[in-house]
Amino acid sequence: MNQINEIRIALTTDTHYWPGGQQFFGTEEEQLQPWFELIHGVFLDAVRSSRPDILIHLGDFSCGGGVFEMPDALFFHTLERLDRDYRSVAPRYYAVPGNHDCPAGTNDYSFCEELLGLSPRLGRTVDTDMARFVFLNSQGHSDEQRQAVLPKDPTYGWVAEAELARLDEALSGAGDRPVIVFTHQLLHPWANARPYQELYGTANADAVLDLFAQYGNVRAVFQGHAHILDVQKSLVGPHAVCFVVAPSLTQFPLGWLMLTLKSGSLYVKYRPLPLPELSQRSRTAGAGSAWRAGDPAWHDFVIDL
Repeated sequence: MNQINEIRIALTTDTHYWPGGQQFFGTEEEQLQPWFELIHGVFLDAVRSSRPDILIHLGDFSCGGGVFEMPDALFFHTLERLDRDYRSVAPRYYAVPGNHDCPAGTNDYSFCEELLGLSPRLGRTVDTDMARFVFLNSQGHSDEQRQAVLPKDPTYGWVAEAELARLDEALSGAGDRPVIVFTHQLLHPWANARPYQELYGTANADAVLDLFAQYGNVRAVFQGHAHILDVQKSLVGPHAVCFVVAPSLTQFPLGWLMLTLKSGSLYVKYRPLPLPELSQRSRTAGAGSAWRAGDPAWHDFVIDL
């Protein structure tokens, strides 16, 4: 049996697609929904040409949820289309739901979870020769938590008790494999100088981080939700964990991440889409979004596993 020397992973998040939509979203209309057919096509071409083994999406596929008020039929159609498109460009495809992956006014994530092959409020664990991947479902809010914010969606994340138990089992059973976690909302505040807002976080992140500290085998966490590129290494208990926030594919800096997993190392490269005019339009909207691109050192770095 041939030994696999590397695994290539294309990672994207927060696409916020609205087919045919002409409205700009974001607090300063910096999101690029009217051009997402172009963005989506260019991204799929970039993934095909990169020939990854795996494609990962960290949630917020469309403009579902309470803020956008997307019609239900369009919401279901959009998620089904994206699911087909993503599965067509890589041999394996994994994803987790984001807070907007529910029909408007319902906070019901079951359609998205079923499409992704997930049980309610749960993620999945995937083993490779070089690492264990844990896809953590952070839309695990109780019915009471969901109802409390209706007709909006719960922007903050919550990991359900059953998902915490599954995470405990995944970490305890990883053996010698290092663990890489993928989730939507943040488990650790970002590194950039902008004031952190709790709505971007997972409200019970401490329970997750306690498990990280207990087992000491989580080496990296990839998160979405904040629409920025951000990287920092932080101690969780006595162990260093690299927390990465992946950029949105609907606003500046308008790119995605290519991960190359090798024995003992994870190489991370930021891949901007070749759409400079659209990227510039988003960057200069309102007060400007240049800060979302982060430190240039975060465009190409290595995580020691």
